[in-house]
Amino acid sequence: MPIYNEEKAILLVTFGTNVSQAAASFKLLENKIRQAFPGVKLVWAYTAKTIRQKLAQQGQFFDSPITALAKLQDTGYTRVAVQSVHIIPGQEYYDLVHIVDNMSHFHGSSGTHFQTKIGKFGFHKLTLGTPLLYQLDDFMAVAQALRPYVPTDNHHALVLVGHGSGHHSFSAYGCLNDLLRQTYQNVFLGTVEGYPSLREVQRDLARAGVSRVTIMPFMNIAGDHAINDLAGDQPDSWRSQLARAYTVAANLTGLLDIEAIVDIYIKHLQKAYNKLDEE
Repeated sequence: MPIYNEEKAILLVTFGTNVSQAAASFKLLENKIRQAFPGVKLVWAYTAKTIRQKLAQQGQFFDSPITALAKLQDTGYTRVAVQSVHIIPGQEYYDLVHIVDNMSHFHGSSGTHFQTKIGKFGFHKLTLGTPLLYQLDDFMAVAQALRPYVPTDNHHALVLVGHGSGHHSFSAYGCLNDLLRQTYQNVFLGTVEGYPSLREVQRDLARAGVSRVTIMPFMNIAGDHAINDLAGDQPDSWRSQLARAYTVAANLTGLLDIEAIVDIYIKHLQKAYNKLDEE
């Protein structure tokens, strides 16, 4: 029998992965959140149905965000901070906004603060933490977090490769690319799907006059995109195409492997968690 005692919980929401070595990066984030919020119930939700199905066949079970929230409510967690583990506020993030909104009554004007009281058994407070790149301060913090990976030789460039998006928030990648170019002489950002593309990156590299390139995923984890589209041996991978003009190496460090990046997510979560006590 569930005990309805206004317990707090944290729900982390991401696309998901079935690449086991990449999933270890999620564990690093989870461990640091457990340190920051000791004793607080923490669960994950994966938005990708196909990944949830594949993992279930392997005996690993993850809920969708709706199911995870329903289970938390059913077991007595009435104040829940939901944290978006997404890089940009794209379609997946706004799907999450709608999910949280539909499970509560919208309150406030920020788009990240939700409140409901459904008798004795409903959520008393749901809050939503924003993705990695949301405010200008986030962009600036990310640029600084990447500093240890920037080559000290200006003839050696770091090329970051994001997933990209068809959502109008794709402009976040262009904004960060501009900030990176203002901060460093030899760091450029492109995306697998969208703008900036490999073509724009190649033009930046040509103007910079570099001879060596290290490509690195601008993705939370080094999953299929990083392994195949970036560093794969196939002719159309970024590594293969750039190798026609440069000496190329690949660094498959995911963003969640960088402590300073994890700290940004935790900062966003802390802000959402603090609102759980507001009435």
